[in-house]
Amino acid sequence: MPLPPSAPPSALPSESRPESHPENRRARRASAAFLLLAPLLYGLLGLALGMDANWDLRNYHWYNAYALLTGRLGRDMLAAQMPSFYNPLLDVPFFLLANHLPAPAAGFVWSALQGLNLSLLFLIARATLRVGTGGGSGGQRVAIAAGLAVMGGLGGGTLGLLGTTFHDNMVSLGVLGALAVVLCGLPRLTGGPARGAFLRVAGAGLMAGAAMGLKNPSVIYAVGLCLGFLVLPARPWRRLWLSFFFGIGVLGGLALFGGFWMAHLWHDYGNPVFPHMNHIFNSPFAAISDYVNVGFFPASTLERILFPFFFTFAPLKVGEVAFLDLRILVLFVLIPVAAALALLGKGFRLRFDAAAIADIAATRYLLTAMAVMYALWVVMFCIYRYLVPLEILAPLAIVMAAGLLPVPRRGAVVVAAALLLLVQATVRPADWGRVAWSDHWVEADVPPIGDSDHTMVLMGGYWAISHVIPAFPPRIPFVRIQSNFLQPDSVGNGYLALLKDKVGAHHGRFLMLSTIPDTAGAAKAALLLGLRVDQGACRVIPNNLGEPLNLCSVERVPMD
Repeated sequence: MPLPPSAPPSALPSESRPESHPENRRARRASAAFLLLAPLLYGLLGLALGMDANWDLRNYHWYNAYALLTGRLGRDMLAAQMPSFYNPLLDVPFFLLANHLPAPAAGFVWSALQGLNLSLLFLIARATLRVGTGGGSGGQRVAIAAGLAVMGGLGGGTLGLLGTTFHDNMVSLGVLGALAVVLCGLPRLTGGPARGAFLRVAGAGLMAGAAMGLKNPSVIYAVGLCLGFLVLPARPWRRLWLSFFFGIGVLGGLALFGGFWMAHLWHDYGNPVFPHMNHIFNSPFAAISDYVNVGFFPASTLERILFPFFFTFAPLKVGEVAFLDLRILVLFVLIPVAAALALLGKGFRLRFDAAAIADIAATRYLLTAMAVMYALWVVMFCIYRYLVPLEILAPLAIVMAAGLLPVPRRGAVVVAAALLLLVQATVRPADWGRVAWSDHWVEADVPPIGDSDHTMVLMGGYWAISHVIPAFPPRIPFVRIQSNFLQPDSVGNGYLALLKDKVGAHHGRFLMLSTIPDTAGAAKAALLLGLRVDQGACRVIPNNLGEPLNLCSVERVPMD
């Protein structure tokens, strides 16, 4: 019922006030300020944490981009161990930044790009929250959305990844971008013209598919977002068509951002995800195995079912370093409890919908999608870094789940606030390795190498050392004879024949590159290829990201 003309403007629900109303203008300005400033401040925070020197950066993120950009994909062999076969496309932007800008400037830009997660989470929260004056718009909703977005960027895993090259907080941009497209237009998806709705979800699917194409473990997010449409308050066929067109978008994004690499792997090795799933594709260049990392899998069925109770307080079960973040555990308990109580409250005709802190349709979609994502993660991966997009969304999800409790809205707000305070107060971020800022991100002092046109460098040991390869003369090929994919005495891996052929066809000089502790083991591996490492003729290669490396002379073992 419209208010009488004498009603003051402040009595109007905020979403029905004219755009020129002072409160709406202030809210729009505050929103714009957050969207602009949050990534920049996050970039400064990344600078304060120090320069990334993580193992994966030294093993393949730096080298893979260099190899793609300089045409070394067929020249080197296994320089980055098994990740030599990973899609390098997402490594390219970082490599270009860090190779052309001073390291601190590149670090700021890279961290600010990761800070776009905060902006996307803010848009999602602002579109779905009901809190605030009247219908929930205005300054209060903007402030709460901003607070949730900041919390999303300060999780134990997320903060540990800030400024790093693991990319889990970069592919999250595709996941959150897809969510923003869906949730900011939810009424049009469920009740608007079909053509516009299907085009919108296809665009969202394109973003999720891009994340999947760039980093394959992101498949869990594409599937979760796709299945989330099935619980929306819409006609059954409408739900199915929304899910279908989202899936079409996912396939398009996968093809655009991962198709070229899958085609390369199929052409060269007969397996589009080589070496993974080789028990299905049966490529002769890898063992008949799924190549799944089971090192982080739960020890029992009970542990898998209740996994958050285990890994939250024993983080080495799901990662390489220690950290603490309670939000996944809180959601693991809160979502089923809130859903059960909400259904019970509905059965007793309690008006739990009126107490919801967020839009009910958006709540159903997001919490269902997150439940699917987590279920797939605990079956397929159990590596916490892959769960970071879920960690970013967790503060908003906690608010949504609390809003399902059959209690008055004030009580739901108190529960959500208490849980968020507990979560944030107990965070201990991960640290995968940082060093003081250098002028350049990767610095290596390679000694002079004579006759580089006729020199091959072998790589031994299992440590991360490929980051120094760009510092060598570009015509030198690198062949890794020991790796987490292949050893010189491997059985059932046809790639070994390719490696032996390449080494055997080289008629010039050999050198051996390894860490100093790995030199003895590298020498034993070289003997299996008919080569002897002269451990008394080694030169040290200092570098700024890790321990010094050894570059040793190698000679062929005389044949009897």
